[in-house]
Amino acid sequence: MKRLIFLALLLLSLSGCTAFKEMQTTFVTRNAASMKLSTALSELELGRTASATAILEALVAEPGIRGVTDEALFRLSLLKIHDEREGAMSSINLLERLRREYRDSPWTQQAKPLHDFLTSIADIKKQNRNLKSLNSSLSKDNKELQQAIERLKNLDIQLERKTR
Repeated sequence: MKRLIFLALLLLSLSGCTAFKEMQTTFVTRNAASMKLSTALSELELGRTASATAILEALVAEPGIRGVTDEALFRLSLLKIHDEREGAMSSINLLERLRREYRDSPWTQQAKPLHDFLTSIADIKKQNRNLKSLNSSLSKDNKELQQAIERLKNLDIQLERKTR
């Protein structure tokens, strides 16, 4: 009986050290990520969006931390909306990742209307491109028809001259 108790205490103490080390590592990681997020927010306040974007991109590339990564995803998506290279699709992808990985986050709730809005804009832009293509095709057809009408007029005039 004493051996069983001793063995149980020994196992608990060994697993306790591992659990404590994991808690310590998690705390250090969370603290470092929070500091990075604070730095990015400070950069935003100073108007340094490029620097803030770089920090937030590095933060979302790391393993996710609830309460930090979700906010970083949301803020990065806001910064990427007007990015000339990637455009709104980058923001949409970040917001979808936020929704997928952090369903119960308050940032996800705030991101939903923005995601819907950006998606509708992307759909409208796609529809606009399709309509421009269709318009170009119709303009070409219209021009060909105008040319055919002109040729028919000329033929009609020539026929009238020959019949006289």
